[in-house]
Amino acid sequence: LPRPEHVSAAMGLDSEGSEPDANGILAGLRPSAVWVEHSTTDFQNTARIRAEIEKRGGKAVAAPLTGGMQILKAGKMVALVGADEDVYEQVKPLIALSAPRIVRCGEFGHETVVKILTNMLCAVQDCAMGEAMMVAKKSGVDMKLLFDAMRISSGNSFCWETEFARVVDGSYFPDFTAEMMAKDIELGQGIAKRLGVPMMMHGQVAQIYEMCMARYGRESGSTIPVKLIEDMCGESLSDDKLREAFKDWTYTTELVDGSYTIVHENYDNPHKPISHKLQK
Repeated sequence: LPRPEHVSAAMGLDSEGSEPDANGILAGLRPSAVWVEHSTTDFQNTARIRAEIEKRGGKAVAAPLTGGMQILKAGKMVALVGADEDVYEQVKPLIALSAPRIVRCGEFGHETVVKILTNMLCAVQDCAMGEAMMVAKKSGVDMKLLFDAMRISSGNSFCWETEFARVVDGSYFPDFTAEMMAKDIELGQGIAKRLGVPMMMHGQVAQIYEMCMARYGRESGSTIPVKLIEDMCGESLSDDKLREAFKDWTYTTELVDGSYTIVHENYDNPHKPISHKLQK
């Protein structure tokens, strides 16, 4: 579910701390039942729901998912799981049916922190890559060459490898909206505030996303900060040649020797001659 209040409503809770609604999930929860929450939501709200579940004799597991819609469709999603050891072992086979790559993040609540920080780092990269791409474009650098060179350089990232194509096709939509990204930044800032951590970089990123949503709409894609740079510079980062190079492009992911690897498909990849073959 998209926001903490939606999770609370589904459980039958309101923000006032009153008794759960008779039509919510909590009302029908049986003793010994296990609640598994896949939403990326506020830790304090999740902890509140956990307390209500345990009050009724149930167990709680938080297991937000990461990897993106394309990886979900391929059955390769990653689940970040927080739960007591015995409960974790009980639900692990069930979670693995939809998210076979499971990372136990320790005690309940830590998984939410990890997931929120994951998306916050993606937001920083989405804001930074547009500026980098525009500097290259205005310098006369071939944009496909830029993409390929960056992929094997120290500046590479998941967002660079998987969202560059969303700039090329003009959608700026990697199956994640600007509003969803702004929500996760807000959640992360809330955690940081409680812990006394200054958020100078992410404060600026939050403002950029607010500008983008005001200009392009809240349902615009989370790569939309790149579009903002294009419009501010009055120049597109894509062209017919680049669109042709990416017209059939897609990707999948593999875990290779313990490292997460993006595998590009239907794409003229110049690095293949110096690459190791993945073992099927």
